[in-house]
Amino acid sequence: FGAKGVLSTWAPKSLEVPAGLSSAIKKRLSISFRLQPRMPRLTDLDPRNSKLQNLVINPERSQFLEHWDILTMICLGWVAIVTPVQLSLIEPQFDFLFLLNALVDCLFFVDFVLQFFMMYPQKTNYGYMLEHRWGRIVKRYLQTWFVVDLISIVPFDLIGLITKASSMKRMKVVKVVRLMRLLKLARVLKASRLFRRIEVRMSFSHASFALIKFLCLLCLVTHWLANLWALTLVFVEESEGVPRWIDGFAERETNVVVKTKDSPWKIYMNCLYFTSYTITSVGYGDIGPQNMVETVVCTFMVVISGMSWVVVLGEVCGIISNMNPDERIFRDSMDELNYMMQDRVVPKEMRQRLRSFFLSKKSAQRRERHRKIIGAMSPGLQGYVVMELNRTWISKVGFLSKVLRNAEQPDLGSFFYAFIVDVSLSLTTSIHAQSEVFGVGNTMYILVQGLVSSDTGARATSAFTAEWGVERVHSAGAVWGQDFLLSDTRLLEPVESLALTYCEIMVLNRSSFLTLVERHNGDCPGLKDKVRRFCCWLALQRALL
Repeated sequence: FGAKGVLSTWAPKSLEVPAGLSSAIKKRLSISFRLQPRMPRLTDLDPRNSKLQNLVINPERSQFLEHWDILTMICLGWVAIVTPVQLSLIEPQFDFLFLLNALVDCLFFVDFVLQFFMMYPQKTNYGYMLEHRWGRIVKRYLQTWFVVDLISIVPFDLIGLITKASSMKRMKVVKVVRLMRLLKLARVLKASRLFRRIEVRMSFSHASFALIKFLCLLCLVTHWLANLWALTLVFVEESEGVPRWIDGFAERETNVVVKTKDSPWKIYMNCLYFTSYTITSVGYGDIGPQNMVETVVCTFMVVISGMSWVVVLGEVCGIISNMNPDERIFRDSMDELNYMMQDRVVPKEMRQRLRSFFLSKKSAQRRERHRKIIGAMSPGLQGYVVMELNRTWISKVGFLSKVLRNAEQPDLGSFFYAFIVDVSLSLTTSIHAQSEVFGVGNTMYILVQGLVSSDTGARATSAFTAEWGVERVHSAGAVWGQDFLLSDTRLLEPVESLALTYCEIMVLNRSSFLTLVERHNGDCPGLKDKVRRFCCWLALQRALL
């Protein structure tokens, strides 16, 4: 095939290198990727396969697939709701409903073709990755969902319309084809694959999503069983002379113009009524099986409805009990607090103050769990999330704002970026009740929630101006104590503060910051010098002003 053709199979078509790395590192990365050999396969060198390879769809990045999944879910809802009604209550005929079903069949055929080009997650020694080779995608699809999807796209509506011809009406094939239309419900199995892709893109809580899913499943099972009970009227026709469950309505409808047996919607409502009290185990007993076919179907319905009710009820109770863990933990804490105050005979005024503090602390407990979630992320994702959450206060700190600008440089920006991320992760949370006094030297404070009053003393507002003895009120997002790097305590501003309300504060002390500077000084050239120059310039301002 030639050296050029074989070499192209060894190296990836495109190499994505993170922004901010030096040119030397990029070069080493690109060389290391090219030197990882992979034995060429005939399918890789086939020009027809290379053309099809360009049509492979990435389900995580494709905008088309995002809209297509929504359209497919609408079609699945149509099939799950309308198809059982057509099967049990409506005779096949060429009308508007038939055309809609034909359109849905065409959309499912397109989706059937798309499955041959859809990447799928594959477990490897390096974790999960998306399989992008077209031959592997086709082979895997043929071994898994191909048969189910192929059966589901058969146009049973058209076949049912053909078998309705007068020459075939007396043949049992009509009932057989009508039952074969149940195979269209196999399309609902696609929902499991769609849910995996939709779950990645959804923005609401997983508990809410699971609760909605189980409630919809209960409604769907009720709808299907109602249509199954109505289908017994198709299995046993009136002309056979066998008693049926619908015969009992004749005595009740003596003066009713439209009888239940002549009205599809009345049949469905009575079937839905029967199925509902069967699932919930109420069992009024006014409707029941009258022949062997109905007895078999009713037995099947009792088993399925009982299992569905138990599963859905258990899942829903579990989801609801765990839907708001913050509220559950808060209630437990408040109960323990009330027991403690009652046992220790705490004064009434102190009880109210303690309850007010714990009521305000709910958000702090949630933020603490947020920190644990961030800690479970990969280092790269931690950096992106932390920078997004802390960019506002970082820009207010003179020295860190300059480091942030260095982090945006293309050469060594990633190392400065890592330094700022570590600074953000080293912050500790401090909580203070109303009227509480706090503040120590060589510490920087970032107000997350509440109002704080502080006496700034001699505070340098710029290089040439200063404010003396100014009483300031800080709101959420405020930063003070930015001179925490100075070693001479005589040059520090007073940081003693008064909590006007319940407040939540993030704290960074001098020793932790200097430890991070020492750790990153080798990767960030001149970082220690930048800190030293900042301290000297700030000390000069304080000494002169």
